[in-house]
Amino acid sequence: MTVTAPRLPDAALAHWDLGQIYQMQRVQTGLMNRSWRVDTSSGSYLLKLFRDVTGPELQFQFHVLQTLGASGVPVVLPVFSRDGRSTIFLEGEEFGVFPWVGGRHRSGLSMSRDACRDLGSVIGRLHRTLHSSIPADRAPKLENPPTTEAALQKVDRLLELVAAGRGDKTGFEATAEQTLRLKRGLLVRLGDRRPPDLAPQYTGYTHGDLHPHNVLHGPDDRISAILDWDRLVVSSYAREMARAAVFYFTYGDERGLDCDRIRAFAGGYRSVFDVGEPEIGLATHQLWWDRLTDNWVIEWHYVRHNSACDHLLPGQTGLVKWWTIHYSQVEQSLMGR
Repeated sequence: MTVTAPRLPDAALAHWDLGQIYQMQRVQTGLMNRSWRVDTSSGSYLLKLFRDVTGPELQFQFHVLQTLGASGVPVVLPVFSRDGRSTIFLEGEEFGVFPWVGGRHRSGLSMSRDACRDLGSVIGRLHRTLHSSIPADRAPKLENPPTTEAALQKVDRLLELVAAGRGDKTGFEATAEQTLRLKRGLLVRLGDRRPPDLAPQYTGYTHGDLHPHNVLHGPDDRISAILDWDRLVVSSYAREMARAAVFYFTYGDERGLDCDRIRAFAGGYRSVFDVGEPEIGLATHQLWWDRLTDNWVIEWHYVRHNSACDHLLPGQTGLVKWWTIHYSQVEQSLMGR
């Protein structure tokens, strides 16, 4: 056996009947949790060390997965240990084992219209199952949209930081200033288009972080697994659907969004779980405003002194500008029209 991992995860495997272990290799993904691929005589598995969500909260997450799996939603269920537990504790750390699921992460831009519709229907089935089978036992996580005045004040504070940081040779400084001045102009001109302080009507447990890196697709682009449920939260169904569409179908530049594919995606979603056009319209409005008022990449660079996401700024800026111009088209597409 070739083991390229510390002793602790190796010892954890002894609690599962997986057959002969051939190899264990660290999976280089995840900021909080740690994972290893384990190849054995009975198949391949994922060994996961949980740190982000543990204990009763993790067991609730597993209950949600069992419910979704029983309804045909493609999720990955834990393998039970020798003594029938979904996780085990070893030296204060909590471990679980899951079947290894093959597949790839996909951009929606390379998917057929039928595949886009199928993606929407799977997310619709996910929300329908959560709505009917996992009643929300807490208030939804909702925040009122930032006011125009607060958004302008934040832009002005960031412009001051950009001005104080003259001398950047990477080009980020110029891009940040252009972005902030663009947004300032839009906020001054369109500040009366701030979304109303309305609460969504259809809320319940949602995945919480539904985007292409948390979804695996098979060779035919059908979904093989929805992964990483650590941000399970009570929120708006329409908001999660719209956010997933933006992640999947953005060009990442000034071309904005592929509204034809969004239309197919939304049609698939609404054919399974229809929250209604007013709800989708509200979610679209709030999501656009969030993109217009949020400057997290610039804040990371100047406040956290973290430049790891600097490369995302041009695409985000291009999307905000394009979306503002084509707002009605995006809204209609997210309604499946």
